[in-house]
Amino acid sequence: MQLLKALLFLLIPVTLALPVDVAAPVDNVLETRQSGPVTCGSNTYTVAQVTGARNSGYNYVKQGGTAGGSTYPHVYNNYEGFSFPVAGPYYEFPLLKSGAYTGGSPGADRVIFNKSGQRAGEITHTGASGNNFVGCSRTS
Repeated sequence: MQLLKALLFLLIPVTLALPVDVAAPVDNVLETRQSGPVTCGSNTYTVAQVTGARNSGYNYVKQGGTAGGSTYPHVYNNYEGFSFPVAGPYYEFPLLKSGAYTGGSPGADRVIFNKSGQRAGEITHTGASGNNFVGCSRTS
C-alpha cells in the first residue's frame, strides 16, 4: 500500500503538468489527421486550399445562402457510400485551385463537410461514371 501511495505521489504532479489544449476544436484534430496534400484526378490541393474551400462553404451554410447564383453549398447524400470520419448530414462545396468558389462552373472536385463544419473528405467527378463521384486520395 505504501508503494502505491508513493507511486501516486510521484505521478500526480507529472500528470498535472502535461499540456492540455482544451480550446482546440474537434475538427482541428480531424484536420491534422487529414493533413497533407489531396489529389483529385490530376489536381493536387494543399491543406490550406481544402480548408479555405471548407470554410467558405460552411460560412454559406451558417448564413443560409449560396455562392453567386449557384446551388452550392448543398446537401450531399453520399449515394456512393463513402466512409467519412465525421457524422452527417453532409454538404458539398466546389474545391478550386485558385481561391474560393463564388459561382459559375464548379469544376469536378468537391470538399465535403458536415453541418458542424467538420471536414469529412474530398471527392471528384473525374474518373467516375455519369454524375457520380469517386474519392480523392484521402477519401475512401
